[in-house]
Amino acid sequence: MQRSLQFFPVQLFAVIMGLSGLTIAFAKAWHFLKLDSFEYIYKLLLFIDTAMFFVIFFAYIIKWIKYPKAVSKEFSHPIKSSFGAAISISFLLISIAYYDYAPSVSIALWYIGAPLHLFFTYKVMNYWLEHKFEVHQINPAWFIPVVGNVLVPVVGFDAQNTLVSIFFYAIGIFFWIVLFTIVIYRMIFHHPVGQRLVPTFFILIAPPAVGFISYFRLTFGLIDTSSLFLYFIALFIFVLLLTMMKKFISLKFFISWWAYTFPMAALTISTILMYSASHNTLIYSLSLFLLTFTTLLVGFVAYKTYIAVKNQKICIPEEE
Repeated sequence: MQRSLQFFPVQLFAVIMGLSGLTIAFAKAWHFLKLDSFEYIYKLLLFIDTAMFFVIFFAYIIKWIKYPKAVSKEFSHPIKSSFGAAISISFLLISIAYYDYAPSVSIALWYIGAPLHLFFTYKVMNYWLEHKFEVHQINPAWFIPVVGNVLVPVVGFDAQNTLVSIFFYAIGIFFWIVLFTIVIYRMIFHHPVGQRLVPTFFILIAPPAVGFISYFRLTFGLIDTSSLFLYFIALFIFVLLLTMMKKFISLKFFISWWAYTFPMAALTISTILMYSASHNTLIYSLSLFLLTFTTLLVGFVAYKTYIAVKNQKICIPEEE
């Protein structure tokens, strides 16, 4: 089947989300776990992450210029439209990744990512409110455009007035609760999601994990009942998904496998931050385990993606 930029999927921005998450995890491990050798891994990952970001971003811009109808079709699709916000989230995550290396670059990227993500939030919510959907069309990817707002305070705490960060944080947490309820209802009372969307179950980990990270920033590193509430929900969902591992192992490879990566990186980062505040040896061990697990996971998914590209399985028409 002939490959074409026309079929370059917006879901590929999930690659940047996964790579950025791993890069940030190594930055935090370098600083808070006192593992100096991780500085070199962090900088290498930052280079790879940045290079991949520019490749994917400019490829999608060219697609937008050459095939505007194809882009419009993605942004009016009940599932793919949610991944459009992965573009702005990529800017925000690259911004966070640069925070420990080049703060001025980090702030500049934040000023692109934050308003862009707010735009996507309003655009997608308008789309939801103006169209009729069936319950079976709802899946965890719907978290991306709205709940993704909880990422903004991580750098926004330094980039803008605190009220701006609280504004974004409030939107993300509120709609996490709303959408989580709907998604769980859909999963329990309706037929199972298709194989292509099964990896998006891991997205359920991300909102409470990132919520913990943002709360940590907004409260100057405070660990209290509210932050522990968020952290332990993320940890519980991770363990729950581990009990379903047989379901994930048997899956055929899709680009949606990248949905495994960022949520695991977010849980890893939040665990490292937990250790930085508590200095608990058990949490230190859990941090190392999660960092190792996430690194192997990102590496494996990256390898499977490389094989798919080599076998010309990317940038071809997808089955609906």
